[in-house]
Amino acid sequence: MKLLIFFVILSVTSFGCISTIKQSTPTAEQGTSILEKVNLGGIEQWILVHNQDLQKPIILVLHGGPGYAMMPLIHETNKELEEHFVIINWDQRGAGKSYSESIPKETMTLEQMLLDAHELTKYLKQRFDKKKIFLVGHSYGTILGMLLVKRYPNDYYAFVGIGQVVDVIENEQLSYDFALRESLADNNTQAISELEYIGRPDEQGKYLDDSGYELTLKWLEFYGGELYGKSSSEEVNEAILNSEIYANNQEQWVKGWKFSQQLFDDPAIWNLDLRTQVSEVKIPVYFFTGRYDYDTPSSLVEEYYQLLKAPEKGIIWFDNSAHFPFLEEAEKFNTMLIELKHIDSLQPLYEIIPSKE
Repeated sequence: MKLLIFFVILSVTSFGCISTIKQSTPTAEQGTSILEKVNLGGIEQWILVHNQDLQKPIILVLHGGPGYAMMPLIHETNKELEEHFVIINWDQRGAGKSYSESIPKETMTLEQMLLDAHELTKYLKQRFDKKKIFLVGHSYGTILGMLLVKRYPNDYYAFVGIGQVVDVIENEQLSYDFALRESLADNNTQAISELEYIGRPDEQGKYLDDSGYELTLKWLEFYGGELYGKSSSEEVNEAILNSEIYANNQEQWVKGWKFSQQLFDDPAIWNLDLRTQVSEVKIPVYFFTGRYDYDTPSSLVEEYYQLLKAPEKGIIWFDNSAHFPFLEEAEKFNTMLIELKHIDSLQPLYEIIPSKE
């Protein structure tokens, strides 16, 4: 099984249906949360709108995975953003609340995801009477983000990539290298044995055994490549699944995550290399990069940043983060993202902090 973010092992014991999220008139102290069903590409999908003022700029969040729906996560950990933006979290086709057994498998392609996102963007612009919106992507969602701003630059003010994917195959190879290197340094005989058994991914990103994707991620996570200084990211899974949104729909969430993995069978994703496919864009782009991210290795992000042509660009380093800087360094993340409101200013938004040697 091919993976970019999480191999989730869950024991789900109770299931049911969630009705609605409470809606109220937004105030300065407490905004509105609206869970809404929309039709995108002929499929019913769900968005969650968090806001305190509908006149604020719109941010559309593209989750990772594929299939790692995380509607409540940014709301719970980055609530300050809602004082400055209307935050839209979208469960993509086949993921989270947007999962359904009736979704045709042949529609689970990168192209269809891009069409869904474009349709959603048009809907949000019309509904909130906006000329443009901001786009934020995490991990797999950064693939969608970069391709969207390349294809539809007039829809977006700027794009922020968190845990930016650059080249899917090289990403897997570098993740493996990190896991093996850390295992050897730690003299972890179990990890060394398992990783040497599967071998480094070849030029097609293939292991000798399909368990390689799972094992690489297992040891990458163990050595803090997803959450800096921690050997597990289970706390993130628990925060998502125990939220009001998914607590009674855990089975649906897990099915959607598994269903979405078939996106990696699409050559357009598996053979992706943004260095050649998206070398120039017409809007500002910023990479929010965890210094210790080995899920989407920061070395690739830095390389891509150097060659990318954009009217304004920045790479912002989070020195105490791996793959989840919006959780690991929430205060800094919020501060830097809020600066996007000044996108029309003549001064650069960010001081580019160089990588450590």
